[in-house]
Amino acid sequence: MSISASNPSQHNKASQSALWGKQTQLSLKYFDIGSHRFSIDFIHAYISIKRACAQVNNNEGLLSEDNRNAIQLACDKLGIEDYTKQFPLSVWQTGSGTQTNMNVNEVVASIANTIKETSESTQDNSQQLSEKVHPNDHVNLSQSSNDTFPSAMHIVVALLTRDKLLNSLSHLSKILDDKQQELTKEFTVGRTHLMDALPVPASSIFSGYLAQLSLAKSAIEDSLVAVYQLAIGGTAVGGGDNAPPQFGEKVAALLAEQYQLPFVANDNAYAAVSGEDASLRYSSALKQLASVLFKIANDFRLLGSGPRCGFNEWLLPANEPGSSIMPGKVNPTQCEALSMVCLQVFGNDLTVSLAASNGQLQLNTYRPVIIHNLMESIELLTDAMHSFADNCIAGLSLNHAQIKTNMQQNLSIITVLAPTLGYDVATQIVHEANNNNTSLAQAAQTLGLYSCEEFDALLTTHLNNKR
Repeated sequence: MSISASNPSQHNKASQSALWGKQTQLSLKYFDIGSHRFSIDFIHAYISIKRACAQVNNNEGLLSEDNRNAIQLACDKLGIEDYTKQFPLSVWQTGSGTQTNMNVNEVVASIANTIKETSESTQDNSQQLSEKVHPNDHVNLSQSSNDTFPSAMHIVVALLTRDKLLNSLSHLSKILDDKQQELTKEFTVGRTHLMDALPVPASSIFSGYLAQLSLAKSAIEDSLVAVYQLAIGGTAVGGGDNAPPQFGEKVAALLAEQYQLPFVANDNAYAAVSGEDASLRYSSALKQLASVLFKIANDFRLLGSGPRCGFNEWLLPANEPGSSIMPGKVNPTQCEALSMVCLQVFGNDLTVSLAASNGQLQLNTYRPVIIHNLMESIELLTDAMHSFADNCIAGLSLNHAQIKTNMQQNLSIITVLAPTLGYDVATQIVHEANNNNTSLAQAAQTLGLYSCEEFDALLTTHLNNKR
């Protein structure tokens, strides 16, 4: 029987069926706070560190062959089978993540000992049984919570970025590019200060979004350079106490090979253990992405407002009824969902900023809340970008009738003719049109400057040159 990770109160009654040990049990007792638990992705990253450390410790002659084998087989088993409920600890624990480190150590040791007992039971009974795998002496050998926890943080951030976030961003960019290509021959009213401005090609609006997203992607990729640098080997305070020379470099090399990512040991383990600069910069890059997405969502929402009393130039997909009381109303729900995700990311970034700036002396003690917020931001942005791309952008179309009306009534369009007409003549036409509520072409005709047909032809020629 497995124990539910969502109900810590059950653990005291059923601890005998758990694979964890006394330190995990104490954490369940003293940190029964909230419902947030570390995701299995983070736990798997932590387990990969334990596996690599066992190999290096064995290579260094510090860990026996049978204990190395048992620990690695246990780690492999944890990566294949569902042991989620064996990692029940709250995010809201010690700031170094010691309880989660010990939870991992105890579960790995428990499974490793079961593996050894099974193997030894098939051997000659006269053979002396080997020592049991100990969570501290063997699984945590040459390590500390202070270097393994931040290393696990960096690993899971790098993996989720590569495998999820950047893939979702690429998908969003592709859908935006498809829409840009679809609208290359369309013009719409441009607006500055929310006031009528020069006309713009509809495709140029999307090209702007794509350029901003490309810059956000570059910021994320640039921030990963520091994320790839691991604290492993620094042990308690960054000095590498109780670890053999080059331990961090050797463990990082194994992790780099496993994940096909350029992980290395941080050149200055003191900085890696005491600071969270890499997480801070990465979080800032996520904030930049969220800022771009927030702007896109709000543009879609404004241009799709209406249908009778708003801009009504963009027709957003009507995915579901928008109101429980107003029949036929359709709301920009995808824009709202994406906007809320962006606000959450802004808040998460503030938390990361405060946490990263508040480490004291040789250790940052806000790491669980940092990785909790980073992983939430990655997950929310990944899902929201996919949803917005597929459920909003892909189905977007233009309201050509409304755009034509708005273009005809847009007085700022005279700006494209100012070099030809001259500033004073252009101003005269605008004032005539505005004072008498007519189109620019009608105003030009009233003033005896052009016929409506001549003015429209002149304007069309200038706009076509902008394509």
